[in-house]
Parts: sequence; C-alpha cells; structure tokens
Amino acid sequence: MSGTTSPHGGLTRRGFLKATGALAGAAALAGAATTTLSAHADAPHVSDGEQVFCGVCRGNCAGGCFLDVKVRDGKVVRTSARDLPDTRYNRICAKGLTHMYRIYHPDRIKYPMRRTGERGSGEFERISWEEAISTICDKWKGYQAQYGDGAISYYVGSGNYAAASGQSVGGGPQTFFAALGALKVDACVDMARGTGQQPVLGIGPYVTGNEPADLLNARTIIVWASNPAHSQVQSMHWLLDAQENGSEFICIDPTYTATAAKADWHIPIRPGTDAALAMALMNIVIDRDWVDWDFVGNHSDIVFLVRDDTHKYLKLSDVRPLAEGEADGPVVMGADGSVGLPGQVADVAHEGSYAGDGFTATPVYALLVDAIADYTPERASEICELPVETIETLAEHYACNTPSTIYMYFGCDHWVKGHYAYRATSCLAALTGNLGKPGAFCGMPESLATNVINSAGLAKLQGGKKSSGTVGILHLPEIVTEGHYGPTEVNLKSVYIGHANIAGNTSERETILKALDEIEFIVAADMNMNETITHADIVLPAAHWFEQEDAFVCYSTHPYVLLQEKAIEPLYETKSDYEICRLILDGMGRGDVLPADVADYLTLWLDSEGARKMGLTYERLREEKALRFVPEGFIFSEGGVFSTPTKRAQFFNEAPKPARDWGQKIELEKEQLPYWEAPFEGWTDSPLAEKYPYVLLWEHPRWRTHSQWWDVQLFNEELYPEPIVRINPQDAEKLGVQTGDIVKLRNDRGYVVIKAVVNPGVRPTTLLIPKGWEKHQYIDGHGQNLHPRDCHPMVENGAFFDSLVAIEKM
Repeated sequence: MSGTTSPHGGLTRRGFLKATGALAGAAALAGAATTTLSAHADAPHVSDGEQVFCGVCRGNCAGGCFLDVKVRDGKVVRTSARDLPDTRYNRICAKGLTHMYRIYHPDRIKYPMRRTGERGSGEFERISWEEAISTICDKWKGYQAQYGDGAISYYVGSGNYAAASGQSVGGGPQTFFAALGALKVDACVDMARGTGQQPVLGIGPYVTGNEPADLLNARTIIVWASNPAHSQVQSMHWLLDAQENGSEFICIDPTYTATAAKADWHIPIRPGTDAALAMALMNIVIDRDWVDWDFVGNHSDIVFLVRDDTHKYLKLSDVRPLAEGEADGPVVMGADGSVGLPGQVADVAHEGSYAGDGFTATPVYALLVDAIADYTPERASEICELPVETIETLAEHYACNTPSTIYMYFGCDHWVKGHYAYRATSCLAALTGNLGKPGAFCGMPESLATNVINSAGLAKLQGGKKSSGTVGILHLPEIVTEGHYGPTEVNLKSVYIGHANIAGNTSERETILKALDEIEFIVAADMNMNETITHADIVLPAAHWFEQEDAFVCYSTHPYVLLQEKAIEPLYETKSDYEICRLILDGMGRGDVLPADVADYLTLWLDSEGARKMGLTYERLREEKALRFVPEGFIFSEGGVFSTPTKRAQFFNEAPKPARDWGQKIELEKEQLPYWEAPFEGWTDSPLAEKYPYVLLWEHPRWRTHSQWWDVQLFNEELYPEPIVRINPQDAEKLGVQTGDIVKLRNDRGYVVIKAVVNPGVRPTTLLIPKGWEKHQYIDGHGQNLHPRDCHPMVENGAFFDSLVAIEKM
C-alpha cells in the first residue's frame, strides 16, 4: 500500500511508523526534541533543564484534563497527565498531547491585522495594537452615540473555556461586554436539553447529574443518544469500570458507535423518536406497577391537582380564604374528596377529580396517564422501529434492576423538537424513583459551579451597566434586514467574535455568513485563521491557553476547579483575551471594570459564600492547583429535594415559557406534559423525503472539539485526513457507491462534495457526516450548509440532525 492511510481514513502500519516521529516536527518548531504521543501520556519524569507548569486542556470537549506542561528554554516541548487529588479522575487524550502543534503552528495569527480585500478573501495587512484598538474604539463610540449601546454586540464561543479570558460562569469577556451595554449574539447550541429537562428536575451544581464517579454505584446505565467514547472521552472509563463491576451497560443510538460497541446491549432506535420510546417505557412502568410510589408521592408533583380552566396547579387559596399567616401552595386530594396542602391530607389520591366553584381539578398522575396513553409498546415499536420485546425488556431492566442512570448529553438536543426527549426521559426517571440517590440520575454530570462562583460580585464591576439583551445567531438574517428581533428593535452595527468559529459551527452556514457580512464592522480575536476570521475587518491575535494565567471549572468529567499557570510568554504579538478586553475598555473610557492583574479578577471570581463553605480561595488554588467545588460523593437532588418551584420533580410544567421572544407563539398543550411528534424535517415518511430521501446526522469525531484541532498536522495527515460521509451498505449498493467514491450531498440550503465510506453501523436511509472541518478541507461546499436554522417556538437551538438530503455519486 503506497499511502499512509487506509481507504476508511484509518492509520496503516506505514502511517503508524511515520506518526511515531511526527511530534518531532512540532518540536523542531519549538526548538526542542520530543517523542511519540503515547510514550508520555502519563510520564512523570522531567528532563534536565525542563520546568513543569500545571495546565488545563479546556476546549469545551467535556474533558478539562489536568496537564503537566513541560517547558525547556522558554518553549513548550510536551504535555502529559497531571495528578488530581482523586487520581481516579486522571486522564489525557490525543488532543491534549498535541498542543505544541497549535502553539507553534506556522499559520498562527501573530499580530493585529486590518482587512484589505473582500470579506472572506483572507487578505489583510499588519497594523499595530495601538491602531487596532483605536480603530475599534472610535467605531464603537460612534455607533453607540448614534444608535445606542446595543449597536455593538458580541459572540463569544467556547474556544477558550476559562474564568478570566473565556466563556465560563462569570467569565471576563462577559463582564467586559456587559460593562459596555453590548448586545449578546447567542450561538444557539445545546439549548434543548435545558428547555426540556430543567422544568422537570431543576438544576444543580452538576446540572442534573451526580458526580461522574457515582456511575460505579449504578446497576443499570443507559447511555442515551450519546457517544462518550468520542465526545466525552474522559467519562467513558467510568462506564466501562461500572460494567466491569457488574452494571448493565445499555446504549440507545441510531448508529453503531464506538460506545455501542462496548455496551452489553445496543438499541438502534430510529432517529428523532427518543421521546416516543420514553413515553412507551412509562406506560409499561405504570401498567406493571413498577412506579416508585414512595418517591413520586413525597418528592414529585404527581398527586398535585391541576385546574382544567387555567391549566395551573390548584392552590389552597383557590379553595378557601387563607387564614392570616397561613402558607399557600398546590393542594392534594384525599380519598374522601377533601383537599389540603401535602402533609395535611391522609390517604392521598392520585386519580379522580375535584369539583371546585366553576372548575374541576385533576391529579397530575391522571394527566400523565392520559398524555402517554397512545404510546403503547406496539405503537412505539412502529414509530421507533424497534421490536416490542426490546421495549418491554428495556423497561424492566431500567425500572427493576436499580439504581439506574440515564446518561444523556446533546444527541437528542440537535433536533428542532429535541426538548421533548429530555422532558420524557426525565419524567421516566422520576416515575421509577431513579433520582436523588447514589447510582441514579438522569441527564449529564455537567457542572456550572454556580454554587461557588461569585456572579453577584463580578456584576458589580460593570458599574451599573448591563447587557442590551440577547439575540440568537439563527435569526441574524432577519435582524440585519428587518432591524428587529421579534418585538425588540435592533440596530446592529458591529460584532466582536471571540474564540468562536461561526462559519464552522452554525446551521445554514451560507445564509448566516451572508447576514454576517451585512454588519458594518466585524472584530475577531482567535489563535488561528479559521474561515470566520477571514470575514473580520480587524483581527486580533489571541494567546494560547498556556501563555496566560487563568482558572477553569471542569464542567463534566471531574469535580475540580483547576489552575492554569502561565507556562510561557505569549508568542509574537499575541495577548490573552482578558488583556484584549482591558485594552478595549481603556479605549472606551471604562478602564475601571477589569483589574489590571488577572489574579485580582480570579480572587473576586471565587469570593462567594459557597466557595467559602468549600474552603475555596484563589490563593489556595494557586498553592494546591486543584480544588473540589462539590462535596465528595455529590448527589443531585439528594433526598428528593429539587430546585424547581415546588422543590419536587415536576411531571407538569405549569408555566412553559421560551427563554427568548422573537415573536413566536407556543402551543401550551404540547409543553406541559410529555409529548412527541415526528421531527421537523429529518423524517423519511414526510413529503419532502421524496425529493431528499436521507436523514443526515452530524457525527462528533474523536479528533476534533467542535472546529478546534482542525489545524493539527498529525491528525490531518495520519489519523483523520479528510471529512467523509458514512453510508449503510444497502443504500450504497442501491446508489452504486463504494468506499472511496466521491459523492455530493445536497438539499435546498446547499451542498457538500465529500468522500464516501460504506459502514454497516449506519442505519439505512441515514447518513453520517463529521463536524469540525474548515471549508478548504472539503472537496467542495461545506457540511454546515445542509442543516436548517429553523427552531422550535420554545427554544432557539441549532438542529444539526434534523435535515434531509439527497446523495449522488459524482
């Protein structure tokens, strides 16, 4: 074989031998020698003349790996895993071993630049920092004077997930832009999960999850529409360790993924039918009396009464006048028809009805039974294309072999109606009592660390200013052409794009880029020249993570706040995002907002009551490098106490409300109880499927974090040399397509020309395409052209799975 890669894009023997010396190329750029990726993944030794700094890999891959950053003669020469206080959480992956490629990439943005050619041409001239900052500030002052604070906006992504310089709770850029009164342009990604799940379960320091190590306590684990073997690499070992300890490991996924290959049982569900399956499972649980009545009776709203006229909980004040000082709240009904607050009524009924003055009220349980009644195992079998026996057995294992955990990230999120899946699975967990105890949670162990971050203190830095609000990137075309976002007038004249790649991560890419180019003045700060940067008027060179001091809260795979020490001086003329913000604030006359010393900002960031309870201070973080932000053995909603308005798990959503108003209307009856309907577009039974017969799913590749690491030479040349589309053998035979053939995928939004790989792990009539590639890496077109920017009235969210395409051999 003459090449270094196989026809499937994998590594051949020759390629492997070449890869063992590949890092030498980066080392030559660094002026030092290094070795293979694997040899030093966990190497503790330090060569003569080397310094070791603690660092964090923080590209929003849910990893947050703690690193030893090894420096010689002022240059990073290698990285390896660093010990966390609980060494079970020690991990590093190939991405964390390749930072030298990114730091010393020859095309790294080295100095401020001004655009000289057409937007998108990549033609720039070098300018000084002084000229760049004065140009930005002069423009922004003029726009704000003429059009108001919201004329300038910002789009900050997760390319630098950190406290001072990046996107994090209380992050410096957010404080900076709020102090200017700027408008936020939201990325509209991963929003359906919260919309569907939070009304049922509330939210905690780990969102709706227990800490990751708790997976070892589960007897049944369902990984639902997630592929942690690729997407949350550092969580996968907990699943395998639990499996080795005797837990049953079930994977529900349309595709036979790397995670499915490790599971005890793979359930190949039809794409977009997850809510229907969850509702069928609830039907079985009720029919076979597997309901955890103690849990739902005491820790959920299932016995609360709901009025038929207002669709609200029946409250005590609706029944009779309250005595002075008497508490009000939702009521329950006794078997004798009496009503009162929970704890005041004996023999509480979960069926029947209460007749009020001109209305009736029904227990939530009866409403739930009615909402899911049509989703029998037989009907779900037809919808989900799964055997009835599979559905019934799955229900038994989850409800009876407990404690059980449903591990979900964002697979179900990427549908227009994706929030229905999270609502239904959360209700399933509550119905079976698989919440609030070891080995039982539903959702993801993802941390916001809201329990320790001093958000209120950071807000005071804004000096009374606040953001002009938030608009969604998916509505940018309407905003720039019509001048409004729903009922809100928007005069958008400038946008600042920070460590984000709009062109590589947004639905309906061509339409969004066209709208972006309608904005008068674009500023972008990043490390490398991605496609989005080529549309900027002013480009600012951002420092690599290891070139600055910062702090990081691991939001998924371990329970620690980590220190990022400054390992090397920023190369060329690069500056940290924090310093860039400070320079612009000075130019805008708001130099008082961010402290000059980043350590002062981080000290304030951790100066909260919650942090003090955990013994967290920035001074201590500098000394110890890694500190826990939740108690050991953290359990979400422990003891059945939830952060919902009723402090219970809520099957009924009393007041569904979208996060933002763009003039949409919601259908109340679809949002208050579990619900499913066919996907918006990605459904092969729809009329559109006659023209575009294939559902297109978006694959999260192992060698990318969104569109980061696209510039790592080792990955591009050896491990993942080009984007591919995976196709089922039946479909390939029908189309006359073989592995290695060039095909074109198209729909009304655009097209992409790409190499095909025939793979039996892909469902028939389904195609799988990877995310994270730059335009120049495709043969023609772009994968992001194909996804719709349509969104559900409840949630403005990118639907990266909900699309239909045609495919043809070129």
